[in-house]
Amino acid sequence: MEYSAGMVSSLFWLSETRKTALLLQDGNDVVAIRDLAQTENIYQVKNKMRARKMANVIIKRLHSLPDDCLELIVTADIATVKLIILISIMKTDRLFFEFIHQVYRPAILLGETVITDRAINSFFDEKKQQNETVAAWTEITTKKLKQQYIKNLLEAGVIQNKEEQRKIIIPLVDYNLRKILEDHGFTAYLNAITGEA
Repeated sequence: MEYSAGMVSSLFWLSETRKTALLLQDGNDVVAIRDLAQTENIYQVKNKMRARKMANVIIKRLHSLPDDCLELIVTADIATVKLIILISIMKTDRLFFEFIHQVYRPAILLGETVITDRAINSFFDEKKQQNETVAAWTEITTKKLKQQYIKNLLEAGVIQNKEEQRKIIIPLVDYNLRKILEDHGFTAYLNAITGEA
């Protein structure tokens, strides 16, 4: 999977993901969901192009997960659903996964309590040196990506803003979710958000 800056326009979309998961569970296919997004504005957005893009991104994220996660997104508590969405974003965005694995997880392992600007900036500086695609992004694009990465972590509940710092909150992972992830080879994603070995 290539590096992408697509996340600058792709948000966390908690309620929209739950709605889409329910539609998939009810037997709607991708075409039907795209149609509902555009004709019935199920995501409550201003234009049809935005609705179609949202549907495409959310469906791609959902399809990246084990089928068992679909039911959990519809039935589980909000904290579990947020972790599933975070994992789906990691699964569909290589750079974001590497960010979690190389910035968030090491902070937990080292006993650090916050995600610093320095750690975030170092990550992106290193990627720019290693990869032509990342090096070609403008400063504005990189800044927006940094903001969206932090927003994703905040919305997932794995960090919180406290006294102008991004405090790490190690998530408690529901037993059913943990089992599904382990059974389907998603242990690297689980470990990335929990700091487990």
